[in-house]
Amino acid sequence: MSEYFEPTATTEFVDLDGDGHEETTLVDSDGDGCVDTALSDVDGDGYDDVAAFDNVADGEFVPDVVAVDEDGDGVADVVYDDVDADGIFDTATRDPGTTLADSNPYAFPSGDGGTVYDVPSTS
Repeated sequence: MSEYFEPTATTEFVDLDGDGHEETTLVDSDGDGCVDTALSDVDGDGYDDVAAFDNVADGEFVPDVVAVDEDGDGVADVVYDDVDADGIFDTATRDPGTTLADSNPYAFPSGDGGTVYDVPSTS
């Protein structure tokens, strides 16, 4: 008889800035015990404004994709992507046509793909 283990996704609401409000949602989407996504309500209106996605399975949360909802409608307006995982965002996609939580291009269908721009180097 073999054992079968199916990982379960978990979600945790946390107060990272200590103001008494749980403004950040931490998601372990693959059930490995490591955070894969952080969604945050930065303006306190009860809706997420920023989503950060870690697509490297190394046990450390370092976002390589960050999506921003600029106008509070729940849709990502800009998605920044560190394509080569060097810590520097390489592209910015304007209006990818997805909800903020679904704007990770490596995990979910990303609509029509939006308009991709190269991010100028600062060095």
